[in-house]
Amino acid sequence: MAIALAGFEERLKELGLGEGWVWNNGSWWLTPQEAIDVRATTEFMLKLDARFVAITAIEREDKEIRLDYQWDLNGQLLSFITATAERQIPSIADLSPAADWVERETREYFAVEFTGRENTKPLMTRAGDAIGINLHKEVEK
Repeated sequence: MAIALAGFEERLKELGLGEGWVWNNGSWWLTPQEAIDVRATTEFMLKLDARFVAITAIEREDKEIRLDYQWDLNGQLLSFITATAERQIPSIADLSPAADWVERETREYFAVEFTGRENTKPLMTRAGDAIGINLHKEVEK
């Protein structure tokens, strides 16, 4: 990787994030074999003064949600790919307040429960709308 920070690659390996990085479309991408610990990864990235950028989501065939966490580290975009387990994943909003809105939006559009959150007040939907409105639905004919 092009990032040159003391201990960076060693700490990534400790977190299970050290192998398999791929440069694609201007960003470093990592798809680990197992789900990542998003809280430990967030704590590590914040210690490096990385800036949380976004979470993107897509439904997988097994109905779990793939989540891509993007971080800006010294002008390099790092994307960590993980997935929900039973449509749940720990919240990072208490560690990185910038994640608040995107977690709420992802909950509303993809029915992901971010565990450990106190505030799940609707952001994009109206009161009474069902969560998961972006999930693929069967169209009745």
